[in-house]
Amino acid sequence: MSVPGRVSIILRTKNRPRLLARALDDVLAQTFTDWHLVIVNDVGDPAPVDALVAERDARFSGRVSVVHRTASAGMEDATNTGLAQTEGAYVCVHDDDDTWDPEFLATTVGHLDAHPGQAAVVTRTIIVLEELDGDRVVEVGRHPFWADLTDVTLSDLLRINRLVPIGLLYRRAVHATIGTYREELAVAGDWDFHLRLLSAYAVGFVDRPLAFWHQRPGAAGAASNSITQDADHARFDLLVRDLHLRDYVERNGAGGLLYLTRLLTDEFEALHRRLDILQERVDAAEAASREVGLIALARRKYHLARHHWATRKQSRG
Repeated sequence: MSVPGRVSIILRTKNRPRLLARALDDVLAQTFTDWHLVIVNDVGDPAPVDALVAERDARFSGRVSVVHRTASAGMEDATNTGLAQTEGAYVCVHDDDDTWDPEFLATTVGHLDAHPGQAAVVTRTIIVLEELDGDRVVEVGRHPFWADLTDVTLSDLLRINRLVPIGLLYRRAVHATIGTYREELAVAGDWDFHLRLLSAYAVGFVDRPLAFWHQRPGAAGAASNSITQDADHARFDLLVRDLHLRDYVERNGAGGLLYLTRLLTDEFEALHRRLDILQERVDAAEAASREVGLIALARRKYHLARHHWATRKQSRG
């Protein structure tokens, strides 16, 4: 029997059974239990996924669904597939290599219940560095992700993505306003979604380390992270910026942006001219200093020579 649950958890996976097993146990360890988990197997081997779910069948108690995709249109298409399979009032994306503190759902659901004016909530996130050693996953270090984060603001996100999916819980209702995940973004789709979310809604922040973003910098293939292995991140960073710029221009026109780009270009060129003048003055000062130094050296040599010849003359006298 399928149980809808207040929280819909979308778990994307592909050929990482060791990590998937940890993720499933992580969801089952949550103290908040009113959830439904949908596992989206994105063209991975279905047998290990089914076996891991079957081993935990009694503990899931009908709160899990599995979708085996036979063709992949990318990471965000997998997320949208999970959205279509769930109906909870709250949504979160839990990748198969990340983890939560057991209190993550209880804390974030409680926060949104208590703050109806906020559409989402983010918790402090810890980056966990790890290595794969045979059948074991070995932690080798950890540090805070954006340790200076105290608020979730659009101004911050315009510069760089300061959020990761594992640390975010949001209301499903936001999709009616901002749409779903952009499937054309092979990477950086979460940043695009966060930008659209912050553009329309207030997002809360819980200053507790309840989310853990696991990274394996030295891993390759299925065990790697897209952020460390995907060389297209810079290109998709530009694509996200361009998508939002075109959205802005479509709504507001290009006039203001054209004025600002000309103004910034003029200011930049003026700054360069001032720097060039300053460099010329520095060069002139250095040349003058060298000249003064040479004159002083010549004077010292002259006086030494006079003293030398005067001394010799006296000794002969």
